[in-house]
Amino acid sequence: MRRTKRINAGVALALVAALAAACGSAKEETTGGAGTTGASATSAAGAATTAGGPTTALTVATTVAADTGAPKKGGKITVIHVSNPSSLDPVTGGSGNDHMSLYPFYDRLVTFDPGTLEPKPGLATKWDFPDATTMTLDLRTGVTFHDGTPFNAEAVKFNLDRAMTHPKSTVKADISMIKSVDVVGPTQVKINLGREDKSLLLILADRPGMMVSPAAVTASGDDFARKPVGTGPFKFVSWAPNDRLIGERNTSYWQDGKPYLDGFTMRYIPDAQTGLNALKAKEADFAMKVSAADAKALQDNKDLTVSVSPSLGLETCYFNFSRPPFDKVEVRQAFQMAVDRDALNQNFTFGLATPAYEVYPPGYWAYQPDLAKPWKHDVAAAKALLAKAGFPNGVDIKAVAYDASGQTRKNEIIQSQIGEAGFKMTFDTMEVGAATNTFFTNLTYDLYCAGWSGRPDPSQTALSIFGSKAFYNAGKVAFPGMDDALAAAGKSAVIAERAKAFNAVVKLAQDQAIFTPLLHQPDVNVFYKKVGGFTPNLYGKIDISFLWLNS
Repeated sequence: MRRTKRINAGVALALVAALAAACGSAKEETTGGAGTTGASATSAAGAATTAGGPTTALTVATTVAADTGAPKKGGKITVIHVSNPSSLDPVTGGSGNDHMSLYPFYDRLVTFDPGTLEPKPGLATKWDFPDATTMTLDLRTGVTFHDGTPFNAEAVKFNLDRAMTHPKSTVKADISMIKSVDVVGPTQVKINLGREDKSLLLILADRPGMMVSPAAVTASGDDFARKPVGTGPFKFVSWAPNDRLIGERNTSYWQDGKPYLDGFTMRYIPDAQTGLNALKAKEADFAMKVSAADAKALQDNKDLTVSVSPSLGLETCYFNFSRPPFDKVEVRQAFQMAVDRDALNQNFTFGLATPAYEVYPPGYWAYQPDLAKPWKHDVAAAKALLAKAGFPNGVDIKAVAYDASGQTRKNEIIQSQIGEAGFKMTFDTMEVGAATNTFFTNLTYDLYCAGWSGRPDPSQTALSIFGSKAFYNAGKVAFPGMDDALAAAGKSAVIAERAKAFNAVVKLAQDQAIFTPLLHQPDVNVFYKKVGGFTPNLYGKIDISFLWLNS
């Protein structure tokens, strides 16, 4: 590994995009989890092509190279994470930061290349779209869940049916294209689609594709959210919410020789300074999701490696459409103009982020450059819109924040900015799971300024936020034309066609001011040089499963 240098923010956030097209089926290959690279064909035009569905074909411009030394077995690692998981059940959790706690326990049906998000085999070794509304998966053999339950086609059907029907499922919108799942044989399932939608492939690399033990779910019921059982490289030992999560090596793991570590401890420390003090005191080996300001302060420490890489991560504010004042589009538009994104970037991330006006970052293939800046910071225009909406003297709004590093400060900056336009905002702070549930399920607050961690496929992000039945649509409002636009954006297997279709999605989201994108965030991770095997990924969600200790 090499130590990083001080970085120019523009370089750190550069996303090099190439358009790609794909269709057909994936060839079986050995996979190494999310970090696997696999064969791909290249057309004369230089666009990457992957069998089975579309690929983003993006390159991560990162400041740290993957460790190329030989992996070493043994030892335990301690990792600091700013966010306690909202649930250890992949289909009921509501926080984008849950993934780092879920990956060690759950394999996914599909994985992806870390630098391109190109789909790769996982528990599914091969996939095919024999017709427009059918997808088949061939499954890996010889895999068992941690409790000894066999992984097979029946288990996949159980998991997908559960994701579609569980009362607390947060992924129903993600897989709304699935009509039913059939078991063709012990190692093959057929997924029947209600609409043509190629985005499902990479959606199965996310929460809906994380396989849980049917036997464990049946035995534990709702308590499963605290006792995860998957097929992953680590078995669950214990979880003390808001404190730590402990896992031990799965000695029967299907990937020979993996994992390398004997176990891990993930410590949840929302306060940035407390977390950094623990890292500096060598009470931990790795810190995830470090703030840009703290990363700068650590770059001169010769014992540490600082990785800054682009990601799909986004700072945003969500509206509660179910009640005034954000049930009125004029109020939502006024909020967009009241926020000064450039000032927020400087004051909150010291200029390392990029001001955001749409859900996808510049350079990503779904980004719409012609819609790059629909709103400018204009306090007078925001006041006029509030008056038009019936609030000439301003409006009181009650917001909720979650207790991760820097979130209070971010909300205070936003509070001050929008106050100039007449938004009199107060906010409560609570644990992330409680904040998310209170806002999106209980509809208790007007505003939730939080993060969006991105999704492997852009349709998944759009469906999750803009869809009329989406969990992250607080009030479940059907915005005119949006559901049709979302369906069109997932229909083609050709990236250029999909990118064009996303223009309508982004335009509708901006016209209706459905949410407030603030900043496209870099992903920052800090770790001691003895840690091997680290590779950043465009998704911005680190999987610690296959790290090792060099000493």
